[in-house]
Amino acid sequence: MTATMEESPAAPSQVATTTKLSFPSSISLGSCIGGVPIKLHLSFFLLLLIEFISSIRLAADYPLYMLFVVVLYGPVLLLTILVHEFGHVFATKRQGGEVGGVVLWPLGGFALCGPTESLSGELKVALAGPLTHIPQMFFWWMVYLLVKYEFDMTGNATGIWPSFSIFLKTMSTGPAGFFQVLAGEAVWLNIILCGFNLCIPAYPLDGGRVFAAGLILKLKVEPLKAAFVTAMTAMAISTTMVAYAIVRLFTGGASFSLYLGLVGLYVFYESFELNSAVKRNDLKNHPIFGGKCYQSGGANSASSSSDGGDLTMAEVSAPADIPAEEGVMA
Repeated sequence: MTATMEESPAAPSQVATTTKLSFPSSISLGSCIGGVPIKLHLSFFLLLLIEFISSIRLAADYPLYMLFVVVLYGPVLLLTILVHEFGHVFATKRQGGEVGGVVLWPLGGFALCGPTESLSGELKVALAGPLTHIPQMFFWWMVYLLVKYEFDMTGNATGIWPSFSIFLKTMSTGPAGFFQVLAGEAVWLNIILCGFNLCIPAYPLDGGRVFAAGLILKLKVEPLKAAFVTAMTAMAISTTMVAYAIVRLFTGGASFSLYLGLVGLYVFYESFELNSAVKRNDLKNHPIFGGKCYQSGGANSASSSSDGGDLTMAEVSAPADIPAEEGVMA
């Protein structure tokens, strides 16, 4: 998904500060951090709906599982993504860039951020989001340990580290068991989101932006070639994701395969568009590689309020699948 930017007829020097998000099918959640608007795209509820429908088959034996799905893929996921995006927002502001807004949607969310002073600043912005999952992970681990203590008092001793699986029987023992499983899955949600965004060089995800910036900064690759390498790498990864999703669709885990396939298709589309821009030798209009800090090949390119720099998409972070046992495929 690409954002439609609405620019007022103001002078070029005012473009960066007057640009606004235009998402007709979104709900405004207000603003924060210096007036940055936050929107929730209506399609955010798609993943929640898929998981909820999938949970119905277990409703008779484990009715609390339906509530678990709503809470995990609703407020927990929403807050997790929001904190991730705030990491990008804070980093952008510290680097002197502009932020047009934050949009949350099924594949995670993205922040529309303006140009920073240098490519190293862009790299810091890309890393800031995934790194927020580290304190979030520790927060949920503390919650897990606190609830675990209460749960152990009932004679159901569990390990100090949460399981990677969803234990339906533990969840169904009562409030303590329910919140223990929820906190444990929130721990793994943050671990997977952090690893996915940092370790997978798939543009336009955070890992792809870190990969592209690293090629230019560390290996001194020319921007056009760096964009080509980034696009081809991401297309290869996304093709693998879609192929794996198709296999999973026929071997179990329909909701997971559908979600993974959507992520793969989105990554492939954006990477294909980037590769097309490379073939046309036209990166100047690209939302990321068109930025001055990329075009300058990593040289410091300070942007002032008079340069009229357009806002660019900071990142998209994809939530993770929650595997399970005892008959549950998340």
